[in-house]
Amino acid sequence: MSRVAELCDAAMYLMSDRDQDVCEGRLRLSLRRAGNVLLPVARWLPRVVTTMGWRPDVAAWLQELRPDVVHLHNPHPPGALRTVARTCTGLGIPYVISTHGFVELNDFSRGYGAPRWQRPVLERYVRRPLVEAARGAARIAMLSPYEEPILAAMGVPQQRLAVVPNGVDPYFLESLATEERLRLVSRFALPPDRPSLLFVGNHTANKGLDVLLRALTLMQQKCVAVIAGAIRSPDETRRLIAASGLAAEDPRCTFTDFLTREELRALYQSVDVFVFPSRADTLPLVILEAMGSSLPVVASNVGGIPFEVTGDTGVLVSPGDAPALAAALDRICGSAELRTAMGRRGRVRVVEHFSWTRSAQAAVALYRDILADKSAR
Repeated sequence: MSRVAELCDAAMYLMSDRDQDVCEGRLRLSLRRAGNVLLPVARWLPRVVTTMGWRPDVAAWLQELRPDVVHLHNPHPPGALRTVARTCTGLGIPYVISTHGFVELNDFSRGYGAPRWQRPVLERYVRRPLVEAARGAARIAMLSPYEEPILAAMGVPQQRLAVVPNGVDPYFLESLATEERLRLVSRFALPPDRPSLLFVGNHTANKGLDVLLRALTLMQQKCVAVIAGAIRSPDETRRLIAASGLAAEDPRCTFTDFLTREELRALYQSVDVFVFPSRADTLPLVILEAMGSSLPVVASNVGGIPFEVTGDTGVLVSPGDAPALAAALDRICGSAELRTAMGRRGRVRVVEHFSWTRSAQAAVALYRDILADKSAR
């Protein structure tokens, strides 16, 4: 939205725990308190259930601002998405939806992996709001063309679809001086005599960390995997390690826990391979950051990942397939020349195709198309 604000007047509404207005350049940010009817009983509910209850009180803000177009950037929680969509429709304001998180939310809403009794609840409170909002959108800004079948199944006409991908943060394209890089990664004790793998993401089932840990036990090449991301529960992490067949203090993996932004950039520039065995993802930013850091990528062939990772920039495997992941990692870890060539081509691909400036230009072009359609009626 900062890039969009360079091309047209822009204001952004964010659900928050406080009311505050902030200006960032030409972008006006309005933080507004959100309501949640589940808060009185939140202590007895799973966090994911409580999250579903948040709703924005956006009507007064929209009535005051009267924007030409509204762009909804996050479909979660679906009830909040539907609230804003219905408000826009009532005020006669066309809206656009970006599909950030659509693949994950679509799979979740269909109850994949959920107990049978939960599926009607997911249908009513996740899928129906998502489908209603998508069908009412003037345009859907897909992060990749791989989402088209999902939206077609929701009943969204093809002519309303356009591809507006994520961009990479230029911060991760900046090379660090060797001394600074080594200082930032010193606590991770990266081995000098074997390749290092890097995983970045939540330690949740959908990110496939369990698949990576199992793959480490199957690999022929010697390597170490750096598992980045906050540890939610030490006990949960220990159970995950034990279930994979690794020892509690196995030298083949190291968990960083919370990382600063500076440490993450330094790790991208210090390891040899980025691995991301996700079971469901729309267009992961961490893959773009890794490719922008000249890393080859081994990832799952799901969601929009094939739009990011091509055959000359990495290797894609079926989700949940630990032997296939191990074989792909063995291939990449066994050839420094292959890693260098894939990493170089990956950086070129990111720089040429995944820019926030280009994405903003594509988004503003959608807004202009919508307004032209509206004026032609």
